[in-house]
Amino acid sequence: MAPNQNLLVAREELILKSRSFQRVECDFGASKGKFLSESALLNKAVFFAGIEGISDRVQRGNRKIKRLGIPNAALWRGWGKESLDDLIPAGFLDTLHVSFPDPWPKRRHWVRRLVNISFLEVAVTKLKADGVLRLQTDHLGYFASMKDQLSLHGGWIESPWEDDLQRPVTEFETIFREKGDPIGRIAVKRLKG
Repeated sequence: MAPNQNLLVAREELILKSRSFQRVECDFGASKGKFLSESALLNKAVFFAGIEGISDRVQRGNRKIKRLGIPNAALWRGWGKESLDDLIPAGFLDTLHVSFPDPWPKRRHWVRRLVNISFLEVAVTKLKADGVLRLQTDHLGYFASMKDQLSLHGGWIESPWEDDLQRPVTEFETIFREKGDPIGRIAVKRLKG
């Protein structure tokens, strides 16, 4: 499949905007950019790139980033693993966040779930050698599936969830915490060697 031309232009923009920052993280499925913008405000030495499929959310998120004068964050529009592949250069990310993707709870829809072996194949190429993939969901069946997919893909080791950055709560995490729903989360790195 040919790369999306808009995302190739966006890739150049991402490289340019992030070049003076010590780290680069991506919020995949960034929604309206709450986690992205708050992360950027809390961690000034890190550039936060967001990918979101709904144009209105991308526009609102970027307006907020501009209004608040946040130099270390931006949102781009893209759907699915292809947008991650087209936007993010190989070996570029210190951290990739996938928070509360659609769980597609009905068994017949499980093939639509984002976190699967083909997504992990793309994700691993976008992470630096010591990069971290952070997954979280309120759907415990999907969380079990995420861990199964990581195991089937192979070569991942669990890493501590807490790290050296300040991490805000995502929009969906706030909702699920208020409802008292359990949240499954895992951070993983690739095995070296």
